[in-house]
Amino acid sequence: MTCIFCDGIEEKHILMQTENFKVVLDIDPIQSGHLLIISKQHFMDVRELPDSALMELLKLQKRIMNIFDTHFPVDGVSVIQNNGPIMDEGTHFHIHIVPRYKGDDFWTHQKVNGRPILVSELVKLLQNERE
Repeated sequence: MTCIFCDGIEEKHILMQTENFKVVLDIDPIQSGHLLIISKQHFMDVRELPDSALMELLKLQKRIMNIFDTHFPVDGVSVIQNNGPIMDEGTHFHIHIVPRYKGDDFWTHQKVNGRPILVSELVKLLQNERE
């Protein structure tokens, strides 16, 4: 399968970029100004990114958030990321940057078919990972 992020983004659609990432408008936005930060390499999961790229990613998110906050009447920004097999077919690692407004009902429309996990086991595993 062809990856649209590797082969389908024209240079003219790239709004900004760093060594490891490019920023484009989402083609199916859930809010005006909805952006994608896409890894230039075909990673499927944030855990595949080198640590240096992770820091670059956070700095890029911060830059974009500052642009929204400084130049637009937004109330905040949501950063959304999928990893692994849950990704849309034909894509690779990317982050959604979505401008937010009080009362926009963003979370009201998020519906999932819930599946229980053993929360006590999760708590135990996380506590064992403390530094």
